[in-house]
Amino acid sequence: MKRAKLSFSNIILITACLVVVVSILFLNVINTRNIITLKNSIDTLSIENKNISLLRNTSDELVELELVYNKYLQTREDSLIDLSAKLVENTLQRLKNLQQESDSGRAAQIVQQLAEERPLPEMIADFQNLSSKFKTNQINLSNNSETDSVNFLLAQYHQQFKRVLIKEDAFRENLSKTIFKNAVTGTDVIQKFFWISLLIILFIVGVLVYNIYKMVNYENEILEAREKAVKLAQVKSRFLSNMSHEIRSPLTAIMGFTEIIDKIEIDAEKKNFLHAIKTSSEHLLSTVNDVLDFSKLDAGKLKLEKQPFYIKSAIEEVSFALSSTSAAKKGIRVNTVINLPESLLVKGDLFRLKQILYNLLSNAIKFTEKGGVTIDAVIASKTNDKAVIRIAVADTGIGIPNDQIKTVFEEFTQVSNNTATKDNRRAIKGTGLGLSICKMLVELQGGTIGVESKLNQGSVFTFSIPYELATEKVDTDKEQTTMSSISPVLKGKKVLVIEDNDVNIMLLTMLLKKVGIVYDIAKDGDIGLQMFKENIYDIILTDINVPKLTGDEIAVFVRQYPDEVKRNMPIVGLTATIVQDDLDDYLAAGINQVLVKPFKQDDLYATLEKYLS
Repeated sequence: MKRAKLSFSNIILITACLVVVVSILFLNVINTRNIITLKNSIDTLSIENKNISLLRNTSDELVELELVYNKYLQTREDSLIDLSAKLVENTLQRLKNLQQESDSGRAAQIVQQLAEERPLPEMIADFQNLSSKFKTNQINLSNNSETDSVNFLLAQYHQQFKRVLIKEDAFRENLSKTIFKNAVTGTDVIQKFFWISLLIILFIVGVLVYNIYKMVNYENEILEAREKAVKLAQVKSRFLSNMSHEIRSPLTAIMGFTEIIDKIEIDAEKKNFLHAIKTSSEHLLSTVNDVLDFSKLDAGKLKLEKQPFYIKSAIEEVSFALSSTSAAKKGIRVNTVINLPESLLVKGDLFRLKQILYNLLSNAIKFTEKGGVTIDAVIASKTNDKAVIRIAVADTGIGIPNDQIKTVFEEFTQVSNNTATKDNRRAIKGTGLGLSICKMLVELQGGTIGVESKLNQGSVFTFSIPYELATEKVDTDKEQTTMSSISPVLKGKKVLVIEDNDVNIMLLTMLLKKVGIVYDIAKDGDIGLQMFKENIYDIILTDINVPKLTGDEIAVFVRQYPDEVKRNMPIVGLTATIVQDDLDDYLAAGINQVLVKPFKQDDLYATLEKYLS
């Protein structure tokens, strides 16, 4: 079985979506890294600002201290020595603060740079000593070396701080440039990714629009294909209906006249000819029925009936019918092994069961040249309300090759045995629909069917169907369709016959004359309706497909006629169609009963007697 594959556009769409997802993840990683880097840089700048401010304020105070100290040396004012002491104390406090910040970050690097010339603890010790001298005024102004040493100390530390500040300013400037560069780079990356993402998103939208366009086209194609399929189904149905009508209509005359002549002819040779005509007609009718049944099954329009019947007697009827005809001609015995109670009453479709059995048994007889055919029926399982009946049809025929067993139930398939003779292969005829119809009918009833076969030894077809157990009684003494004698009630009755086919008119008039029925003939619906209005009849016998007014249209008019007697007149329809929906429509239109062509004369008489007695 072929499986649907992804189209090229769908593959592109999935790839593009994956690219977008990966790109977004990649951008998040880059953005996270840039944000962390920027945060660290900003933190570094903020710490540097605090330390540099501390260092710069210390340097400024040293300059001021130098100026105040030199002025003090010149003026010898006590207030200046107090100011100097205060400035030294402030400088000392800033150096201690700087020492506290020197554990980590950029402050440690500043302290390290200061320590390249003089360690920070020594600087603090020098300023503590100097602070003590200024506070106690222990500086000997007359000692030039002492005063010069203080000036030298202050100038030395000032230059040291200045050099460090220059380095820090350069570092800060480089760091600011780096941060700015990183910010610009991050912005560029984000912008580039934005445009790339936009292009990818637009591409995805384009692919989606294209896919939607294709889906709409596919849906339109599917709808068109569905409409074409519906139209083809309607054409097929009309064709089959027309074919059925065109074949069944002449078959009605052929089989009808054959039956009439067969009852009056006494010459044995002519009877053989009539029998050949009858057999050929029945074969043609069977072929038409097979084609129509297959068409209805294939379209799911075949409806099953549910009527109670004795299943054992149904199987025996089919077995007896074929064993006394086709099997007897070939000298083949038909063995019936039915392990079912006579009283087993089930509810289902009796006609379809017989059809399945007829097809399987006919095939078994057709493919068997010597030996016999066996029908075996048992109850496979049973509950309080259901029973599964398993039926096997075994033959000793040519068998089925292993390579053909899987296809034996396919339509228009026939088994060909390469070991069979050329004449035997040519003798195998049929439409190739019998087994396919059997399989469909069995499965439609919820059953299963299978086959086992050995080449040149025979085949066994087995099917099982679940049936409901019936409780209502079945009248086994129903009236037989074959009338041993014609009822006198028909004599003198007047019938309106509406039929356009001259051959069918000839057949109907002969059959009506035979029982003493008086009739009028109308060759179209308008004439028939006019004769209905002007005359009094006991029953109307109308073909469905007559010109001008069809049989069901005539029935609608009759059922609406003001005269109550005429309004309730029985109407029997004649049709060549076997489509159940059409037959239901005819009955709904007001026709009492429909006889499907070709019909036997006894069926016609029984129907007329039913409504005229």
